[in-house]
Amino acid sequence: MVLEEETRIVQSRNARTQYIVIPADMVADSQYPFKAGERIRITIDPYHKMMIIRSVEEPRIEVSPKGLYIKGKKIEVVEE
Repeated sequence: MVLEEETRIVQSRNARTQYIVIPADMVADSQYPFKAGERIRITIDPYHKMMIIRSVEEPRIEVSPKGLYIKGKKIEVVEE
């Protein structure tokens, strides 16, 4: 099972667009939830330096210095 892996962000040479490289081992995992061409939503949490990627059908995430909230439920971010 590969649901967490280190990767990189690639900068486009001709634009300000960046691309996230998702390793093949992760994509091939049976628990990987996304398919090629699927619409996703990206949320940036600048307080914890996190990027959250989810399906557009999933509920919105509220980001604040106090934490992340999904449908009114607080998600605790623990920094080591």
